[in-house]
Amino acid sequence: MPDQWVTVAVRDWIEAQLIKGLLESSGFLVRLQAEPLGKVYGLTVSPMGMVLIQVPESLAEQARALLAAEKGEETSGAG
Repeated sequence: MPDQWVTVAVRDWIEAQLIKGLLESSGFLVRLQAEPLGKVYGLTVSPMGMVLIQVPESLAEQARALLAAEKGEETSGAG
């Protein structure tokens, strides 16, 4: 039986697509879960506009570490 899916980040739709690409390019299986009405009505700032970025439970810690490392690079490179 496959792993349960675990949320590793919650973002708006555009940022979720970027994070999905980063994780997939590193070999992670990723799914995005969002409220369908949020996309239909173009909501981006309310909870209906948020997207859950999910990976299999067995890979969650590795995915979080990758996202933390990427965020650290963004922060340190902005000086």
